[in-house]
Amino acid sequence: MESSIFTSSSLNRTLSKIAQGGYSPSQAGVVILSLIKDSRRDFLQVLQGFEESLETLEVAFSATQTVIEYLEEAGGLTVRARNLAQEENGVERYSDKIKETEDFFLKTLIKLDTRIKETSEDCAHLLTGASLVIKFDHLGHSTLTTQGINLQSEHLNFRKPDFSSLHTIQNSRIDVANAIDLAVTLRNMISSDIITIKTRREFCEIALSFLSQAQDFLNSDALESFDEKISIKELLEQSLFLDDEPLAGDGQSALLNSFKIQ
Repeated sequence: MESSIFTSSSLNRTLSKIAQGGYSPSQAGVVILSLIKDSRRDFLQVLQGFEESLETLEVAFSATQTVIEYLEEAGGLTVRARNLAQEENGVERYSDKIKETEDFFLKTLIKLDTRIKETSEDCAHLLTGASLVIKFDHLGHSTLTTQGINLQSEHLNFRKPDFSSLHTIQNSRIDVANAIDLAVTLRNMISSDIITIKTRREFCEIALSFLSQAQDFLNSDALESFDEKISIKELLEQSLFLDDEPLAGDGQSALLNSFKIQ
C-alpha cells in the first residue's frame, strides 16, 4: 500500500460539503487543512491514552510476576513440609521444622498481599479485580477492556494453612497451584493487551505522520500555484505527501501477500 490521502468518513463529508459549496481550490485547501488539524489532535489524544495505559499495564505485569514468584515460594514450602512429613513418623519427628515451614508459608502470603497493596494504586487495581478500559478512538466508540483478577490471598480462598498432617499439607499445595493458575492467566491477559496496544500505537503513529505530511504541504506555498479554475477532483488528485514510499519492501510484500485470504 502506498501513501495516499485518507478518505475517512469525516473527510468524505468534508469533500461533499466542498463540492456543493462551490469552493475554489485554495478555499478547499483551507477546509481540508482544518480537518487534518482536528484529526491530528484526535490522534494525539489517542496516543496519550495509549502511553498511559501501557504504563499502567506494564506496572501491573511486573507486580503480577512478583505475585507468581511469591506463590511459587509458598508452593515450595508445602513441598518441603510434605517431604518431611513423608518420612517415617515424620510429622512427630520433624514437628518443629514443619511448624516453622507453616509460619514461613503464612509470611509469604503476607508478602503477597503487601505487594498488591503497594501496587494497586499504580495499576488500576487490576490485581484486586478491577478493569482498565483503553480507548482506540478519541470518542471511545472502540475500546479494549483488560479485566483484572483479585490475587489477594483472602480472595483466592486459601484454606487456613495447617501442616499437621499430609492431608492438610496437600490442601495448601492445591490452593497454591490454583492461585498460580489465576495469576498466570492475569499475566498472560496483560501481556496480550500490551502487544495489542503497541500495535495500535504503531499504526496511529504512521497515520499521524501521514497527516503531518499533508498539513505541511497545505501550509506551504504549493496551494498558491494552483489554477483557481481547476476542479476539486483535480485538486484531490494532487499528491498531499512528500513521497509514495511503500510500507514494505518487494520481498516482504510478496511474503505478506502470500498469506492473504483468497
